[in-house]
Amino acid sequence: MRRLRKNPNIHKGVAATVLLRGWNLASGCALPAQQSPDTGSSSNDGAREQDFSATRAHSEDAAVRPATTLTIPERVKIHEKSFTEPESLIGPVWGAAVGQLRDTPPEWGSGPDGFGIRVASGFGRSFISRTITLGVASTDQEDSRFTPSGEAGIWRRTRHAIVGIFVSRTRSGGSMPACSRFAGAYGAGFIANYWEPPSQNSTGHALERGSSALASSVGWHIWKEFWPDIRKPLHHRHE
Repeated sequence: MRRLRKNPNIHKGVAATVLLRGWNLASGCALPAQQSPDTGSSSNDGAREQDFSATRAHSEDAAVRPATTLTIPERVKIHEKSFTEPESLIGPVWGAAVGQLRDTPPEWGSGPDGFGIRVASGFGRSFISRTITLGVASTDQEDSRFTPSGEAGIWRRTRHAIVGIFVSRTRSGGSMPACSRFAGAYGAGFIANYWEPPSQNSTGHALERGSSALASSVGWHIWKEFWPDIRKPLHHRHE
């Protein structure tokens, strides 16, 4: 662990790999989402079967959502509401607990005061990340909200949750790279360098924080995808 911490190039390599892989996923999903299959211009049965197979395969990768246009007040309201979601409340505390166990950064200590600083740092990054996301999404007209797939199959639904980190919906109902989410995660990671102690305020650590934030979002998307199925048996059990 000490060797990893002392070598920022490792952090950069990991973060760059996550970013490149995510962008490739987003680019791969964005193109087919903007295409409209021709379902009535051909009478050839083989062509129809091919079109249907292509459409079904596309729905498995990233389902096309209905067109949606969010106004600035609606975006601000969604932004404000996001701070009361479990991800915003539990995430910083969980991250602080992990940092406390690892004694990272060591300058903050391992006592109650150190834990409080880590929690405050986590909430600060969360606030900055969501604010940057709001600004970028308002500019390029993304709708980065997660919507459950409504599909069957654990793998399909898990893949939908993962792809949802890298892809946002457009006003026309298609898909585009989730620029706002990347800007928010990595922007907050770099801004945090201003209050992080010397052992954690390098470029490599900023990239590591951004990548960790995206990885955390993957976990929360999977939770949102499957939570309705988990909640139903619990609800019936208490009736």
